[in-house]
Parts: sequence; C-alpha cells; structure tokens
Amino acid sequence: MHPEPFMCAKDRGFTLIEILIALTIVSIALAAIVRASSLTIGNLGLLERQSLAMLSAGNVLAELQLGGSPAAPGVSRSDCPQGGIRFVCWLEVGAVVDGLRPVRVEVHAADDGDRLLATLHTRSASP
Repeated sequence: MHPEPFMCAKDRGFTLIEILIALTIVSIALAAIVRASSLTIGNLGLLERQSLAMLSAGNVLAELQLGGSPAAPGVSRSDCPQGGIRFVCWLEVGAVVDGLRPVRVEVHAADDGDRLLATLHTRSASP
C-alpha cells in the first residue's frame, strides 16, 4: 500500500491555453485550404469556358471554309453556343493580300457583358 506518487508538471497533459493555441493554428490552416480550393474550382470553370469558346471559334472557321463562297470583307456577329453555354462570335474578314484573306474570330461570353474568352487568327486562301 504505497500512496500514489506525486505527478510531475510535465506528466499532467496539456493546459487549456495550449489546446486553444493548437486549435487556432489548425483553424487557420483549414481556412487557407478552403480558400485555395475555392480558387482552384473557380479557375477550372474559367478554363472550361475558354476551351469551349476556342471550340466555337474553330467551328466558325470550319463553317467559313466549308461554305464554298468566300466571305465578304467586314465584321459579322452571330450566336455560337457550345456545351450548353451561350457565346457570341465576332467574325472579321479582311481584304485579300497576296492571295490570302486575313480572318479573325473573337468569342465573347453572351451572359457576362460580352467578355472576350478566345481569339483565333488565320489566313484563308481566296479564289
């Protein structure tokens, strides 16, 4: 029957202030992770829209090349939806220079104040 030995200060566990400091550090780290995750998700959405916009620009150029008759110089605007997202395509056709006609397609977000998402430049052969 020996009485329990006295506990040293280092054997008693954590103090309340130590636990609060640890929780504060963990909460700051978790907040940073949540912020980084939300930025990543936002960037993925923008990349998806830009990729779909580039596909729309390619489609406009393909339609121009398959149309048979050359496009008249000037600027035209048309809807060019892709993947369930509404886009507006601006087609700019320049004058023939050395047998080639400069063509530029700009794709804007229809619901976002006509914000530019993609631009595609090329030269097409003129008959």
